[in-house]
Amino acid sequence: MTAPRLKLGSTRFASDGIFRSAFESSPDCVKILDLEGVVQFINRNGAALLGAEDIAVLLGAPWVSLWEPVERPMVAAALAAAAAGDKQRFTGAARIFTGELRYFDNVLSPLADNTGATSALLVTSRDVTETEAARLAAESRERLAAQQTSVLRAAAEMAKLASWGADFRRGVLIRSEESNVLLRGGLMEAPIQRGFGMYEPDVQRQITALIERVRTHGEQIKHEAPFIRHDGTRGWVRLRGEPVYEGEECVGLTGTAMDISEQKAAEETLRRAERRLACALGLAGMHVYELDFEARTLIHEGEGELVFETQPTFDDLWPDLEVIVHPEDRARASAEWAAALADGTPFRSEFRVSRSDDRELWIFCVAEILVDAAGEPTRLIAALVDITERKRGEIETLQAIARMREHEDRQKLLLDELNHRVKNTLASVQSVAVQSLRDARDLRGARDLFIERLMALSSTHNLLVKRGWEGATLHELAEMTLRPYGHPYIVHGPDLKLDPNFAVSLGMALHELATNALKHGAWQAPGGNVEVVVEPGTAEATIVWREVGGPPVAQPTRRGFGSRLLERGVARELGGQVSLEFDPAGVVCAIRAPLSERLRVIVPDAT
Repeated sequence: MTAPRLKLGSTRFASDGIFRSAFESSPDCVKILDLEGVVQFINRNGAALLGAEDIAVLLGAPWVSLWEPVERPMVAAALAAAAAGDKQRFTGAARIFTGELRYFDNVLSPLADNTGATSALLVTSRDVTETEAARLAAESRERLAAQQTSVLRAAAEMAKLASWGADFRRGVLIRSEESNVLLRGGLMEAPIQRGFGMYEPDVQRQITALIERVRTHGEQIKHEAPFIRHDGTRGWVRLRGEPVYEGEECVGLTGTAMDISEQKAAEETLRRAERRLACALGLAGMHVYELDFEARTLIHEGEGELVFETQPTFDDLWPDLEVIVHPEDRARASAEWAAALADGTPFRSEFRVSRSDDRELWIFCVAEILVDAAGEPTRLIAALVDITERKRGEIETLQAIARMREHEDRQKLLLDELNHRVKNTLASVQSVAVQSLRDARDLRGARDLFIERLMALSSTHNLLVKRGWEGATLHELAEMTLRPYGHPYIVHGPDLKLDPNFAVSLGMALHELATNALKHGAWQAPGGNVEVVVEPGTAEATIVWREVGGPPVAQPTRRGFGSRLLERGVARELGGQVSLEFDPAGVVCAIRAPLSERLRVIVPDAT
């Protein structure tokens, strides 16, 4: 089906008023490309479909660059064929300027000049995102339906059903002999509450709840569950149940049970048979039309709303079957029909039905022609099903895909954050271990010192976990670190919010200062006290540790882990300055750091 090429006397047709008016009135994306595939013209509706605020960004752009990378070879091939004079049509995915992935049905028509040579390409693109996504959803539903059909076929080959029931007035569960054969033993009657011992506790609760809904709401039971036979072997059973009424009262239920253990094991094999059962799936519950070529009759089987406005006759459909197809889908459906005939395979297609009331009705069609020994057609059997709602299900499918991608992104973010925190924690433990061994004079002392520091690090981590790793406040960090020592201390000034990394460093620093106060400083004397004072400024905050009332302080002969942690680690972590003075009246440590998102004042000083 090659369409005649449009002949134009001028290659500047995009500026001609009659063409511009026609193109601008189209709801589709209409473009003029040169033979290199570069956009020379695009209508306003087309730019809007592509999410472009300014048509200028599209003019002069290679059309192939607007497509997803995986689609570009196909697009390039279509351009080359169209430039050679062949009309082309394809459907592909493109990410528009808003970032959204959309699907477009494209028709490429060669435009000829006065000499008959192709001078440009007319491209019409229609947004078919909804139909494309719905098609994918439809395929998924068809696979599920095929599996269910396979299950029914397998069930038909099994042993006869076993019956069971319940008498709500007597409160008993009743089983037939076939049920006991299925269970390989058991009582014919048992109280309802104790009649499901062949199931695991959670399954017992499920079935008990189903029976209660039968009794109170008249619902049916449709359930599959694993069970344990009386000989200890395991299997699967399918239960069906219907309420039994006397007047308005539900007095019991009657049902069937089927052992589906082999079916469960055979599901993988049944899934591989889906393609062979595709025709049977199409025939189940559809409108079936049979054309008898010898009798020239049309037989219709099926219930529900008709696909066509009126019931067609043989002469309405043959030989021009294309009459039932919407004009816009006819070329594609005809090509698919011709390909099926050439390959000797059943025809399968989705298309819109041609209707005079303009109602959009999509159908899925499976058809096959039966021939005699001479190769002449004798019958045509076609099954049609309305898939309009399935086509409209694209929005739900796209939303599900978006939610799935959002979940994957969130999971990756959490894993990256966990990896970062584990690395930081291991680095902190390594540093504590190295510094503890470096400062200790014997292994036992090193071990005790290392354990104390690990406990301090663990306490800070516990506090951060309670706060969801969103940071901690200085007041709660000081309380957590200093309270266990059991000596006087006081925290003055406004509270500060610390980010997790700074909280870990400051927690270790407070531990080292407290340990020093206990062994050598203010807490050595009965009246000794420790003050932690916060002095906020406009651009920075100062945290001051001051010891008072203790014994005279002597200058240390060497720099230990605590001093190095304060003067190097804490200062580096905050990007600030730390001063440590061993004043005879008491140790004074001042930590100055710029205010930022990592360190900010959250509670003004109440004093």
